[in-house]
This record gives sequence, structure tokens and C-alpha cells, in this order.
Amino acid sequence: MRRVQAALLDREGLSPGALADLLVDLRQEVQGLPFGVPDADDLPREAYRDLRARIARAWPELGFYDPATGRALSTCDLPAEIGDALDDLTDLALDLDTALALADTDEADALAWLRFSHDAHWGDHVQDVTRHLRWLD
Repeated sequence: MRRVQAALLDREGLSPGALADLLVDLRQEVQGLPFGVPDADDLPREAYRDLRARIARAWPELGFYDPATGRALSTCDLPAEIGDALDDLTDLALDLDTALALADTDEADALAWLRFSHDAHWGDHVQDVTRHLRWLD
């Protein structure tokens, strides 16, 4: 989880394909966790805009894509369904931030949040953006 978060925010010399591999591995690990909802009233949240800007600096080649093929799109050839790689990765990073913050106090809640947020939100983002990352590589 920490390695994926570091890769999202700082790139660490990774290619888009290597990031796709990390995301697929994370998704497979999280799908193996038991499902639960964390017992946390105040889940930490980092400002979306600031986190998205940081990811955009680390991954400048990412943008809009066709979720069916992963092909990059320009603003002049947008289909009915559009993927936004920066949004996908920012949403994942926000949920990983929450899990990491929870891990500092309660590992069970962190794992429960990771599985819950995967099933409810970022799992689909990872599935879609992985095609785009592989297309870029």
C-alpha cells in the first residue's frame, strides 16, 4: 500500500506499465481481504485538488482515455464514456491516505477501509486506468 502511494505521488522512475503492474497487484491483494466497514468516525481527507496537482506533476503524460481500450483521448475526440487517469489515481491516493492514517492507530480498521473503499470506489478506477497505463507503455 505504501509503495503504491509513493509511486502515485513521486513516480520513483516508474513507467506507466510498471505503475499498472503495481495497481493490479494492490487490487488482487485487497480483493483477498475480508470485507468490513472500519469503525472510524473521522476519516482523514487530503484536499482533492492539491493531491491531483501533485499526481499530475509526477505523471504528466496521463489524461483522458477511452475506458474500453485505454487509448489516450484529446478533447476533440471525446466519446460518450470518458476515463480521467488523474482523477482515477487521485481517488485511489485519497483512499490509500485514509487507510495509511488508520493504520497508525488500528490496522484492522485500515484493512477494512482498504477493502470497503476498493469495493465501493477505487477498484473500478484501477481496472479502467490500468488499460490506459499499458497503452501508454
